[in-house]
Amino acid sequence: MDIIEIIKQRRSIRSFERKQISDKDMHTILECAMCAPSARNQQKWRFIVVDKKEILQELSQNIPSGKMCKEADKVILVCYEIDDETSELYWQQDGSAAIQNILLSSAALGIGSVWVAIHPREQKIEFISKLFSLPKNIKPLSLVALGYKKNILKEVDRYDSSKVRYNSW
Repeated sequence: MDIIEIIKQRRSIRSFERKQISDKDMHTILECAMCAPSARNQQKWRFIVVDKKEILQELSQNIPSGKMCKEADKVILVCYEIDDETSELYWQQDGSAAIQNILLSSAALGIGSVWVAIHPREQKIEFISKLFSLPKNIKPLSLVALGYKKNILKEVDRYDSSKVRYNSW
């Protein structure tokens, strides 16, 4: 598939088969995440790959929007190191660009994914920070649950010309 097809066909997948994602594919996904743009090219994203069933179960039980984590083969916790003004200002944008690359590279590999927000919910941030023993300067942004899709979803045309303006409002 070319990138346009991947973008148009990618969907949030919340139901996964019991099939393992290879180390090679995980390396590719993380490599693509790290190819995302970042402010001043700081690349201060940090990733925790979770594949322990006990932790996946705990995520599923404690993150209301993350119920699918218990079925996922792996979950990537996307964090950011905050240690200067630039990282403080742009960490959410930089981390989101990395997440989008995770979603697209997963789709290109035939792996389903879903973005599960952590930030800005304080209760979720505190839970994740404690569960993963994050240092104070590491901020959790989101989880991305990964696994092979149980169901193939149809492409949806989301283009809406009423949301587009040219040259002014």
